[in-house]
Amino acid sequence: MKTFLSRGVRQVRGRFGAKHAEATAGAAAGRPWRGRIRSWLPIDEEGNALVELAFVAPIMMIMLTGLASFAMALYSYQQLGYAVSSAAQQVGAEQGLITDPCATLESDITSALPGWTVSKFSFTTTITDSSGSAHTFGPLAGTSFTCTSGAGDMALNEPMTVTVSYQYNWFSILTWRPDNTFTPSGNLTVSEAVLVE
Repeated sequence: MKTFLSRGVRQVRGRFGAKHAEATAGAAAGRPWRGRIRSWLPIDEEGNALVELAFVAPIMMIMLTGLASFAMALYSYQQLGYAVSSAAQQVGAEQGLITDPCATLESDITSALPGWTVSKFSFTTTITDSSGSAHTFGPLAGTSFTCTSGAGDMALNEPMTVTVSYQYNWFSILTWRPDNTFTPSGNLTVSEAVLVE
């Protein structure tokens, strides 16, 4: 028992003796006083990684959430762009065959995007007649978009511009909680111009 205690005392003295020697060498080398004091203290660095993780993890989660939300918004924007482009080209090619170009545009766009909420759409169409006069219909939301007089305004080789906006909730990845009140929103807007054929 006595040898065990004396060996433990020698180990402690050896450790502090090494610290004292290091501090003395640091003082001789011109180490600042804080460095000399730190060298005397027995410091364990086992918890540093956990503390660093506690500071960095929330920032990384915010960045990853923002990146995922931006990717989802970009994907939705591309879907909306393809739907508007396809519908505008189709209506532009059907001059003289349709009686309500605005209702046809609305129907084509909403059927191309089946999972989207129809009431969040806003449609605007500008049709140029044969004399060069522009006739604008809208903006109207949802399924109420109609313009029967626009069919008579459509003229061969004249432009028709379709603008569609959709109310989009940014950071939709955060809306999974039932008690969530954080729903920032904006609009995804796409405009497509085609020549009537």
